[in-house]
Amino acid sequence: MSSTAFDSIIEQIVSDSPSGEILEVYNDLLAIVGESAKESILDAIEQYNVKNTVAVDVDGNSVLLSKYNKEGTKFYDPANGISFSVDHLNRKGLDVGPYSVKLTEEQQSLLESLQKYASTNFSGDVTLAVYPIADSNKVVIILISTRNNPSNFYNGNWKSEYIYDIDSTELTGTIDVHVHYYEDGNVSFRSNKEVEIIKTKDVVKTIQEIEKDFEDLLDVSFSELNEKKFKTLRRRLPITRSKVNWGKAIGTYRLGKDAAQGN
Repeated sequence: MSSTAFDSIIEQIVSDSPSGEILEVYNDLLAIVGESAKESILDAIEQYNVKNTVAVDVDGNSVLLSKYNKEGTKFYDPANGISFSVDHLNRKGLDVGPYSVKLTEEQQSLLESLQKYASTNFSGDVTLAVYPIADSNKVVIILISTRNNPSNFYNGNWKSEYIYDIDSTELTGTIDVHVHYYEDGNVSFRSNKEVEIIKTKDVVKTIQEIEKDFEDLLDVSFSELNEKKFKTLRRRLPITRSKVNWGKAIGTYRLGKDAAQGN
């Protein structure tokens, strides 16, 4: 296998990982492919962090990583006026220094309004960011909420990202949700929504309405999945009230006997 194909496989495995389990994925990959692949795995994790806009700890502050606040190998946070490097595996900010570009009063006010909205509507760990887009009167609004609970075998990630044009008052964006349950099984749920162009002068209120509608749709989807899909699946499975003894004992079952005779 070529090194390019090998790196592509590692990148695909990492890209499909739940955000709260990236360290476990790193350790498992390292155990499987060895130390020689360490740099490839770390490169894939760096790409993952930027693509998924993960939050990192920078001197006690939770700061997002994204393509919008990346300059070369470093990132910046205009809300706090800092730039920093990143330990992508442990999600820690390093080499923290000052950054000259800060949010305007209008942008800072928008961020504070979003923080009030998020604090009353999200129960997980929430990180927000407002990034000005250079040479325009547009801003990027990003909201990340994570809920990691390994002791109960689940974690989830909510990501909403919007672009707001202050001049035209147009808002567009996307919402992505990824939930992973892995107690006595492995269930991964993904859902997303594209936000078409909306004219609004009250950005926070509009975002709240969009996200409430999306949440309501998720509730309906989960109810339908539980009440219809899972019940349909159960009805099509045999009811024996006993575990199947795989291995040599499989020959005691009719299916096992038939399979043995067929060979």
